[in-house]
Amino acid sequence: MSKLSLAMVAGALLAGLFGSAWAAEEPLAAGVYDVTFRLQVDRMEQSCTPLATLTVGVPEYPQVVYRQVTPLDFGAANTPTDIVMRFDNFTLQPATPAVALANPEAPAPKLTFETPTMAPCNRPVIGTVWPGKAVYFTREQAQGMVSVYNGSGQEQTLALRTALESDLNRVRPLGETTVMLAAGERREVPVTWDTGTEEWGFALVATLRDAAGQTLDEQREYFSVADNLWTVGITQRQRGSIVPLGPGPNASVPVSQIQQGEQQLAAVLAKPEPPVQWNYTNYLEFFAWAPEDFFRLAPEEDYWYSGTGNYTTSKRHLQLAVQWLHRRGMRATTYTNPFVIGYGAEKVYQQHPEWFAYNADGQLSVSSYYEKKLEVGAHITPEGPWSLQLSPYAFCANVNAGRLDVIEQHEQQLVKAHDMFGWDGVRFDNTVYPAVGYDSQGQKIDGDDPAQKEAIEARAWEYLRKRLKQDLGPRYVTGTNFDYEFRDRAPAAWDAVCRDGGLLMAEVPRSSYMPVSVNNRWEDYLARYHEGGEAVRALGGHYLTIGFDRQYPVDHLYLNIFTYADRIHPYGNRNSDNLPLGNYARFITRYSALYWDVKRVKMLPQAEQRVQVDSPAPLWWRDFACLRQTPEGGRQYLINLINPPLQERIMSDPENHVPAPQENVKVTLALAPGENVAEATLLTADPTMSKTTLEVSREGDQVSVTVPKLWFWSLVVLE
Repeated sequence: MSKLSLAMVAGALLAGLFGSAWAAEEPLAAGVYDVTFRLQVDRMEQSCTPLATLTVGVPEYPQVVYRQVTPLDFGAANTPTDIVMRFDNFTLQPATPAVALANPEAPAPKLTFETPTMAPCNRPVIGTVWPGKAVYFTREQAQGMVSVYNGSGQEQTLALRTALESDLNRVRPLGETTVMLAAGERREVPVTWDTGTEEWGFALVATLRDAAGQTLDEQREYFSVADNLWTVGITQRQRGSIVPLGPGPNASVPVSQIQQGEQQLAAVLAKPEPPVQWNYTNYLEFFAWAPEDFFRLAPEEDYWYSGTGNYTTSKRHLQLAVQWLHRRGMRATTYTNPFVIGYGAEKVYQQHPEWFAYNADGQLSVSSYYEKKLEVGAHITPEGPWSLQLSPYAFCANVNAGRLDVIEQHEQQLVKAHDMFGWDGVRFDNTVYPAVGYDSQGQKIDGDDPAQKEAIEARAWEYLRKRLKQDLGPRYVTGTNFDYEFRDRAPAAWDAVCRDGGLLMAEVPRSSYMPVSVNNRWEDYLARYHEGGEAVRALGGHYLTIGFDRQYPVDHLYLNIFTYADRIHPYGNRNSDNLPLGNYARFITRYSALYWDVKRVKMLPQAEQRVQVDSPAPLWWRDFACLRQTPEGGRQYLINLINPPLQERIMSDPENHVPAPQENVKVTLALAPGENVAEATLLTADPTMSKTTLEVSREGDQVSVTVPKLWFWSLVVLE
């Protein structure tokens, strides 16, 4: 077999394929295959520097199976290591395993690989467990599938048993099916169920047994059930989660290109949906797509240039894109602003000047967020009444938040947009409706009274949510970008955003990678956003942080860990499944009830007095220790153990060093009077998803358990 080294491919991109490592000359028969990548490194180091990405793809899906490789995957230097990935080829088609070599910014071990091998599994196995959707509503008829493959050389009669796992230990049997398969036959067995009223994370479990009742294989796949999307919301801008063929911000492409994209997307939707699981993203926000974000969220024209996002788009493309997401069980949320920005609203101004806010000179008031972008002396038309014009936008102005008929106009646009495109919710950018400036009669909107200002802003937001709930139902979600640091600007409205399951996004974390940031130290970053998250959750809301604009892989790793362990939701391409070892989005999808249920999961009071952690090196756990009241009335102590970063500061180590795993970590809990721990469970995604029962030792009023090995992050549940 030929061998290639990293040194031979300097400049190769991580995302780009290095040639074609292996390719079927003829289309590959439907079946389940073992794909073996034989790799070795020339030296060992404790680093998460990416060395390569291993993939298996088919013509329309280049990354059906995906895995990143780092030095952590190897046990010894200069020793061949086999990494086996199971690939379910769901139809007759060519398939290509490939190695995409990385181009790290820092020196890394040299990687050599042999040509991957692909061979059918030589035994009866489960290929794909397919829940059907990434996220279901309650009381929905679910339709999933399990593919079974007979890799033995003879006909087999097999028993396929399916079940749902949820919460920590709940199991709901779905049924058993007898499957008769010829040698080399692959079959898809449908699985249906009613989602019922239980929410949060689930596993669809498939168990394959032979005629004697012996278990041959067992596989799981994970999904969510939630009426309020924010309770389980995950966005990751990686493989399989981005709607194909659409333009992005600042892409002012010709309409002909949009039309070509429409045709291609329509062709994708016309084909049967393949059983391909992606990266646990369950919704996508469409950023700044509208021609104007307040009065024109349901455009009459077919094509337009978006007012905030600066790109060409179309009505049909958006409709097809939302269909694309909905078919995969993902939801689609729209973006808007609490002020006027974009094209066409000047007509609304001419008809209803009383809906707008003005400054002391009678000029239209412009949102403070955009003041830095203003140019002097530009007018939309010669008769335009404003002296300042936002470039490149056609019109930007604040509305009179004290008038509910203005808020009603925005709400009705959101309703029309929902009817036109199918949006499942809305996220506001740049705070809430601000009660600033003067009305059309020259009277100050807030009357120079801080209490009145607060009341106006809170009333506007509460009115919007009430009307949307009436018109679109309780499953339509709302949220806004309004960092905890800025709560004092509109405290009553900030609280109103969070109440009753609302979403509060924090964007300030984006700059935390900068050395001058007050949050650049990991401990400062954690303290700041832990405090913000607790404030949001105390009001019944859900907290989302954007993450870093720049990061090394080690920062990416710990951003994911700290986001999930601190019960925060991720956003966009700053979080992804492109991680060494554990897939944390998969983990949080399954066990979201233990983290994101703001009603049942609370910080553990006096954690340092109740819990003791003994480990070879210090661990971080105090701010991540929680107490959960289970639906059955019991208690669960949730002790997250984190092997902390070696780096004091974010984005300070281009060589991506990580701590060595710790062994025999002892966790001791002081029991409250009358308490007893009946069971202890270890949950982790490192190095793969696992659930292990721990032995409980009791001495007096204390119980203790021992975690055999901790890579980066694990959860101990004492119940």
